[in-house]
Amino acid sequence: MPRKQPYRDRLKARLIQVAEATIAAHGLAAVQARAIAETAGCSVGTLYNIFGDIDGLILEVSHRTLVGIGEVLTAAARRSAGLLLEARLMALAGAYLDFATVNRRRWRAIFDHQLPDEHPRPEGFNEDRGRLLALLDAQLMESLPEPEARSDAAHALFAATHGIVLLALDAKLTPFDPARCERQIRFVVGHVVRGIS
Repeated sequence: MPRKQPYRDRLKARLIQVAEATIAAHGLAAVQARAIAETAGCSVGTLYNIFGDIDGLILEVSHRTLVGIGEVLTAAARRSAGLLLEARLMALAGAYLDFATVNRRRWRAIFDHQLPDEHPRPEGFNEDRGRLLALLDAQLMESLPEPEARSDAAHALFAATHGIVLLALDAKLTPFDPARCERQIRFVVGHVVRGIS
């Protein structure tokens, strides 16, 4: 029989689950150490002992969200393999828009959470964040063989897509319209592709 998961590991998983559910339901501002600890059935001191501080717990939730985004984008890249560059990039952008729309508060928490650069990240956090850009980078390899130019293009495409999605979901310019958001992304992607082809 498999050994039982140690109590500390089970409690850590429970705290992450409670924090993730809180963010999904109410947003990042609702994550309060006392409320999370009480719902998970432990003391605030235990929460801090496991995560260091509330930022450490939020980072664990954000890491799970990053992994989820990575899985969705990887699946989109596989489905679009062999298509023309614009179609491949739009498949990634569409998957990103869909994830952000369905998981709006969890997605926002990754970017809204502010903490010092020196704060330790969960193991694998930076690598999983880098994989998102690597997916874009891989699509551009044939058109932009020079690594630095390709990296700049991948970063610029992600920033443009993210900005369009963020403004659309927040309804900052117009009421949220997924089709219009996709058209705006396609406008940027199409011009980029034509510029580098």
